Amino acid sequence: MAQIKAAFQMWPWQYWAEQRPTEVAIALGDVNADAVSWNWIEVTANIEKYAQRLVAQGVKRDQLVAVVAPNSIDVLWLLLAIIRVGARYVGLNPKLPSKALTEQLALLGNDYLWCSSAELAEQLPGKEISLMMDTTSNRLIPVMWQEHRPVTLTLTSGSTGAPKAVVHHAQSHLASASGLLKQMTFTADDSWLLSLPLFHISGLAIVWRWLYRGARIVVVEPELQQQALQWVSHASLVPTQLQRFLDSEYAQQHQLQQVLLGGATIPVSLTTAAEQVGIECWSGYGMTEMASTITAKRANSSPGVGTVLPYRKLILRDGEIWVSGKVLCLGYYRNRTIFSLVGCNDDDEWFATKDLGEWHDDELFIRGRADNMFISGGENVQPEDIEQVLLQHPAVNQVIVLPVADHDFGARPVAILTTAQPLDNYLIDQLVTYISQNVAPYKRPIRYVELPESFTQSVKISRTELAQWLATQA
Repeated sequence: MAQIKAAFQMWPWQYWAEQRPTEVAIALGDVNADAVSWNWIEVTANIEKYAQRLVAQGVKRDQLVAVVAPNSIDVLWLLLAIIRVGARYVGLNPKLPSKALTEQLALLGNDYLWCSSAELAEQLPGKEISLMMDTTSNRLIPVMWQEHRPVTLTLTSGSTGAPKAVVHHAQSHLASASGLLKQMTFTADDSWLLSLPLFHISGLAIVWRWLYRGARIVVVEPELQQQALQWVSHASLVPTQLQRFLDSEYAQQHQLQQVLLGGATIPVSLTTAAEQVGIECWSGYGMTEMASTITAKRANSSPGVGTVLPYRKLILRDGEIWVSGKVLCLGYYRNRTIFSLVGCNDDDEWFATKDLGEWHDDELFIRGRADNMFISGGENVQPEDIEQVLLQHPAVNQVIVLPVADHDFGARPVAILTTAQPLDNYLIDQLVTYISQNVAPYKRPIRYVELPESFTQSVKISRTELAQWLATQA
């Protein structure tokens, strides 16, 4: 198995072009079925070609290039080329309304823009760049590999407020990949599906694991992702994606070996079903500021999220999780400036996550977010406590609990779910009986509502947006 040195001394793709020149690095489908693919020499040449196009259009070091598009091979080439010229990449969700995208870009102050929709691009700020420009002469790109150079901005999910732009350098991305792969087996002969969006930290983490290991990354159109899970050895999925694969015809014959699950609490029934067809499931805890996964474990019946991975540090202060380590971001990006999350002294190197946790037998358990808690009838209610109980019911696949205003209690919980069977009166009666046997009266949801399909597509559901939707359902 090919391994890397302690640190790259050149661009990672150049290193692999020397070490594994003719091995397939990127594929647009099943390589065994003669899919379009590029080896590491071709990948290096293609990145240079795209980089030349950016330079020809004026893109310079430390400038910000915003990409508004779903995953595609063009977005992957563009991401790598932006890094190659010393600029900074930021991905935005193309499903957002143009007004929301305009507001985000205005706050970012992006210099350039690439959008997969020409119509949408006309409504957004930033000088539009072309990926099809024919460069007749090569320009010098005087940017050398430096692992401490800022390379990506990633907007936080904004689950409880406005998103922040988190800045990472290459070192934190590579340390994140290295630490996880000391737990999960991912060899240079394996392939990881680009199954999560590149505007999310979980999608970017796939790219950096691929670059770290010198393995293969598989890129397909969104409508082919379920089928593509047959061809690859590894994938990062949210529970809904894995459930759909297990329910599909493609699960009958596949090469999928390991799945890293995230974005929601993981039902034990789901991971058990996956293990029965030969898929090892991993779960954990992560965040954008820490370049994705912080703790991990093989999924089991315990609701804990495993142990701390290498290159991360984690402590509890009064029940709140504080983190640090090589994977910690450089800071937040505002007004074209990077503002550090932590102080300048060693004593101030820790970042307060606002997540609540507990240790049990050396395993971390997440109790929820401090800012999700609400008061009902004078009692503190942590929504995640109710969610954990509901997820133990065999009919519940996914659940978010939110408070709604109540005249007598101040607030009462409402459960918003996806279920394995129709959420009719019969199932609701079952859930009411089940929850009454397992939680205190003030924690019992007063309503059970089906989660809209539009929210199930997200890597991480925004509680703020879901609360806004719920307010329209009263």
